[in-house]
Amino acid sequence: MILPGEIHKTKERPDSKKPISVHRAFIYGASAPGLGEIYAGSRIRGFITASLFIFFLVWFNWTFIDIMVSTMNLFFDSINQARPFALPDLPFFSFGISCLGIYYIWSWAMISSVDVAIKHQKKTGEPPQESVPWGVAISWFCPGAGQIYTGSRQFGYILFAGYLLGILLILPAYIHLYQSISLMVKSGQLSTDNPYALINIIKEQMIKLNFSFGNLFQETARYFAIAGTIASLAYHSSGADNKWTKPSAAYGIALFAMGWLCPGTGQLLQKRNKAGWYFLGCYVSSMLIIGLLLGSGFIAPKSANTLSWISILLQWSAMIEAPFHMRQYI
Repeated sequence: MILPGEIHKTKERPDSKKPISVHRAFIYGASAPGLGEIYAGSRIRGFITASLFIFFLVWFNWTFIDIMVSTMNLFFDSINQARPFALPDLPFFSFGISCLGIYYIWSWAMISSVDVAIKHQKKTGEPPQESVPWGVAISWFCPGAGQIYTGSRQFGYILFAGYLLGILLILPAYIHLYQSISLMVKSGQLSTDNPYALINIIKEQMIKLNFSFGNLFQETARYFAIAGTIASLAYHSSGADNKWTKPSAAYGIALFAMGWLCPGTGQLLQKRNKAGWYFLGCYVSSMLIIGLLLGSGFIAPKSANTLSWISILLQWSAMIEAPFHMRQYI
C-alpha cells in the first residue's frame, strides 16, 4: 500500500532532478543566444547573454542601414551627375565592432550553454554524454567548448580565448586588403577592361589573406580544439570499444571524413595518438611555414599557392591512412 506522502515524494523527485542534455543546450545556445543557458538552469546568465546579443544585433542593423542609405544616395547622385561617385566617410568602425560583438556573444552563448549543462549534470549525478559526432560539431562551431564537453573546463576556456584572439589578429589583414584594393581602384589597376588581370589581382589578395598570421592562428586553434576533443573521447572509451579499427564501411567513411575536417583525428579515434598528432603537427606546420615565408616576402602569392599542395598531400595522407589501417584487422 502506498501512502499519500510517498506518492507526493515520487512526483517531486523527477522535477528536482530533471535531466539536462548538453547537446540540446548547445543547439539552443547556437540558435538563440541565451536560450541554452536558460534551458540548462542559469536564467540570469542566459538573460544577460540574450540582452548583449540583441544590443549588438540592433547596433549592426542600424549601422548597416546607415551605410546602405548613404551609399545608394551617393550612387544615384552620381548617375544624375550631381556629383562624382566617391565613397564618403561611412561608419565602418562601428559596423566592424557590431559584427565582432554579434560573433563573440554568439560564440560565448554556445560555450556557456555547454558549461552550464555540464555543471548541472555533475550536480545531479547524471552520467556524462560522450558522442564523437557531437564532440566534433561542438568543437568546430565553438573551439574550446569540446574540451568543456569532455571535462577539461580550464583548458577549454583557454582555447576559446585563443580562438577569439585569432579573430582580432586577422583584422589587420582585412584592413590591409581593403587599403590595397582602394589604392588599386584609384590607380586604375582594377579595371574591367582586363578581366584576367582583375581576377589574378583578387586571387593574390585572397591568398595573402588566407596565409595571414591571424587566419592561420585562428585555424590552428580550431584544429587543436577538435583533435583534443577527439583524443579525450577516445581515451575515455572502454578498451573493448574497437569500432574505429574493426573493418566497417560506415566507420571507414567516417574516418575518411574526419581526416578531411581535421588531419590526424582519424588516427586519434583509433587510439594511435602518435600518428594522429604527427599528421596534425605536420599539416599545421606546413601552413605556418608558408604563411611565414609569404609574410616575410621570401615568396610570392603564386609560389605560396603552389607550396600549399604540400599541406593538401598531408591532409589526403591522413584521410587515406586511417581507413587503410583497418585492413590489417581483416
